[in-house]
Amino acid sequence: MKSAYQSVVEEVKKLKGIEEAVALAIEREKEARDFYLSKAALMEDPKFKELYEYLANQEVTHLGYLERYRDKKELPVVSTEIPSGQSFTPEFDLGRTKGGEVTLGDAGILIAALRHERKSEDFYTEVAKRVEDESLRNFFQMLAGYERGHYELIDSFLDEITRFRMQT
Repeated sequence: MKSAYQSVVEEVKKLKGIEEAVALAIEREKEARDFYLSKAALMEDPKFKELYEYLANQEVTHLGYLERYRDKKELPVVSTEIPSGQSFTPEFDLGRTKGGEVTLGDAGILIAALRHERKSEDFYTEVAKRVEDESLRNFFQMLAGYERGHYELIDSFLDEITRFRMQT
């Protein structure tokens, strides 16, 4: 059985150029946006709703970068540094959740989101390794960095849930 990372590496190797990589990335960003928006609509807990709306907005931003490159061959004028912080930090008031605790369904959604962000990070990292143009390589490394930031944000939510469950 191959790992998720090995699957991404094989997938990237099969791509027939940067246009195909960008097209696939656009589809994945759209899928992620739709996933996060659908989960935000279901959330009763404001922190989960805020998290999923934030992530959906981030995917829309990435989608805009990719579409601008696809349509105009323009790279965004943004920092290529990995983001050091997010727009908010998770602060749980677990008393506001259903029955006072986070459900396994909530944790499952977070795990699915975590897997998506990891696969996206791996995808952008692998594409960056195969691009010769330095500015394009920096662009994909930047996207990988954003996905890493999302991964860490979601992981902090899972950490908070785990800590809560272990203390009860």
